[in-house]
Amino acid sequence: MGKNSRNNLRGQVMLETSLVFICLVLLLGGIINIWLWSNKQIVKRQEAYNAGRVNAGQSSDSYTVQWPVYTPEELSEDKVLVGHK
Repeated sequence: MGKNSRNNLRGQVMLETSLVFICLVLLLGGIINIWLWSNKQIVKRQEAYNAGRVNAGQSSDSYTVQWPVYTPEELSEDKVLVGHK
Protein backbone atom coordinates (compact mmCIF):
# COMPACT_ATOMS: atom_id res chain seq x y z
CA MET A 1 0.00 0.00 0.00
CA GLY A 2 2.99 2.30 0.03
CA LYS A 3 4.28 3.61 -3.29
CA ASN A 4 1.26 2.73 -5.47
CA SER A 5 -1.15 4.45 -3.06
CA ARG A 6 0.99 7.57 -3.02
CA ASN A 7 1.06 7.71 -6.84
CA ASN A 8 -2.73 7.32 -6.98
CA LEU A 9 -3.16 10.15 -4.48
CA ARG A 10 -0.79 12.37 -6.44
CA GLY A 11 -2.68 11.68 -9.66
CA GLN A 12 -6.00 12.46 -7.97
CA VAL A 13 -4.64 15.75 -6.63
CA MET A 14 -3.36 16.73 -10.09
CA LEU A 15 -6.70 15.87 -11.69
CA GLU A 16 -8.71 17.83 -9.12
CA THR A 17 -6.35 20.79 -9.38
CA SER A 18 -6.64 20.88 -13.17
CA LEU A 19 -10.45 20.68 -13.04
CA VAL A 20 -10.65 23.50 -10.49
CA PHE A 21 -8.22 25.58 -12.56
CA ILE A 22 -10.33 25.11 -15.71
CA CYS A 23 -13.50 26.10 -13.83
CA LEU A 24 -11.79 29.19 -12.42
CA VAL A 25 -10.55 30.25 -15.87
CA LEU A 26 -14.06 29.89 -17.33
CA LEU A 27 -15.56 31.82 -14.42
CA LEU A 28 -12.99 34.58 -14.75
CA GLY A 29 -13.60 34.77 -18.52
CA GLY A 30 -17.35 35.15 -17.94
CA ILE A 31 -16.80 37.85 -15.34
CA ILE A 32 -14.48 39.76 -17.69
CA ASN A 33 -17.00 39.53 -20.56
CA ILE A 34 -19.82 40.82 -18.33
CA TRP A 35 -17.56 43.65 -17.17
CA LEU A 36 -16.69 44.61 -20.76
CA TRP A 37 -20.37 44.49 -21.75
CA SER A 38 -21.37 46.72 -18.84
CA ASN A 39 -18.57 49.14 -19.64
CA LYS A 40 -19.82 49.47 -23.24
CA GLN A 41 -23.36 50.02 -21.96
CA ILE A 42 -22.23 52.81 -19.64
CA VAL A 43 -20.47 54.55 -22.53
CA LYS A 44 -23.51 54.24 -24.82
CA ARG A 45 -25.86 55.48 -22.08
CA GLN A 46 -23.61 58.45 -21.32
CA GLU A 47 -23.41 59.44 -24.99
CA ALA A 48 -27.21 59.41 -25.26
CA TYR A 49 -27.51 61.34 -22.01
CA ASN A 50 -25.06 64.02 -23.16
CA ALA A 51 -26.80 64.37 -26.54
CA GLY A 52 -30.13 64.74 -24.78
CA ARG A 53 -28.77 67.43 -22.49
CA VAL A 54 -27.45 69.42 -25.45
CA ASN A 55 -30.80 69.17 -27.23
CA ALA A 56 -32.73 70.10 -24.10
CA GLY A 57 -30.51 73.13 -23.54
CA GLN A 58 -31.18 74.59 -26.97
CA SER A 59 -34.02 77.04 -27.16
CA SER A 60 -36.16 76.11 -30.11
CA ASP A 61 -39.80 75.26 -30.49
CA SER A 62 -39.07 72.30 -32.76
CA TYR A 63 -37.57 70.17 -29.96
CA THR A 64 -39.67 67.17 -28.96
CA VAL A 65 -39.01 64.89 -26.05
CA GLN A 66 -38.09 61.39 -27.10
CA TRP A 67 -38.39 58.65 -24.53
CA PRO A 68 -36.54 56.39 -23.96
CA VAL A 69 -33.36 58.05 -25.06
CA TYR A 70 -31.33 54.93 -24.42
CA THR A 71 -32.28 51.27 -24.79
CA PRO A 72 -29.70 48.86 -23.38
CA GLU A 73 -28.36 46.00 -25.42
CA GLU A 74 -29.41 42.55 -24.23
CA LEU A 75 -26.86 40.39 -22.48
CA SER A 76 -27.08 36.88 -23.89
CA GLU A 77 -25.21 33.69 -23.12
CA ASP A 78 -23.35 33.95 -26.42
CA LYS A 79 -21.91 37.31 -25.48
CA VAL A 80 -20.84 36.14 -22.03
CA LEU A 81 -19.62 32.62 -22.71
CA VAL A 82 -18.28 32.93 -26.25
CA GLY A 83 -17.60 36.66 -26.46
CA HIS A 84 -19.51 37.44 -29.66
CA LYS A 85 -19.88 41.13 -30.32
